[in-house]
Amino acid sequence: MLDDRSYMQSPYHPQTKFSAVVILIVICAGVFLLQIFTQPSSSFLVNSVWGQYFYLSQIGVSRGFLWQLITFQFIHGSFLHLLFNCWALYLFGRSIEESQGKAGFFRVYFLSGVAGGLLHVIIAWGLNGNSVPMLMVGASAGVYGLIAVFARLWPDTPLTMFPIPITIKVKHLFFILLAIAGLGLILSRGSGVSHAGHFGGAIAGLLYVYFAIEGKKMSFAMSSRPSLSKVRQVHPASKVGSVLKRVSRSSKNSSSLTEEEFITRKVDPILEKISAHGIHSLTESERKILESARSRLKGRL
Repeated sequence: MLDDRSYMQSPYHPQTKFSAVVILIVICAGVFLLQIFTQPSSSFLVNSVWGQYFYLSQIGVSRGFLWQLITFQFIHGSFLHLLFNCWALYLFGRSIEESQGKAGFFRVYFLSGVAGGLLHVIIAWGLNGNSVPMLMVGASAGVYGLIAVFARLWPDTPLTMFPIPITIKVKHLFFILLAIAGLGLILSRGSGVSHAGHFGGAIAGLLYVYFAIEGKKMSFAMSSRPSLSKVRQVHPASKVGSVLKRVSRSSKNSSSLTEEEFITRKVDPILEKISAHGIHSLTESERKILESARSRLKGRL
């Protein structure tokens, strides 16, 4: 009876099933290999093609090289720098891509990266003006934005750190990283780490959750239930809203429906929602309807 429903069909499409996270990692790795063969030693880096045109600096932006706000996010200073950022991209990016879609993932990553880059440029202008360039490279600003979004949507997810096997909830890890970036932004000078980029990326990630995903006042109580995505939708938002309203209004009369009517009118819209957004997007009333359906089917068996 349920086999013909769209949510029971496999969503896998081999010709379009390319992970945005994997694509981004491959690009970063490819750029790093290009750096190895073409980039000069660090002592000549500032005046090289890489340093002048592709690394992010306040001098480059002042000259109109605005593409640096994008290109720096693919460049890394060392293999360990690349390895850590790619690990973080894979760890936090997969769930965000699954929840928000490829476009949503790229929006979070690049908007956070650009925001972190802009804050870095502003701080660099304030410290050095246009006299000495302060270079910034790496995916870290975008990664901090991804961590911010992940911490808001799935705050209680446990994460085991390495090399010391310490398990910590993602929301606690995010607050620690945000505090370190904030303190580094205030206290640290010339450390070789762009705390401004990290801090700006994290704040941009939080703002993305606020405006693009939740669309409501943000609460740092951070419940374990992720918010409903407004980015990846099977139906237009207006249709989804009308379906959910109908389900909510008619839940009280579900006992008077036949089994087929109950599944078609009550259960199908909820399962469609789970297929599109995940089970965590369900409201309490929708969960009760599913529990009622489970009881009915169990009684029939």
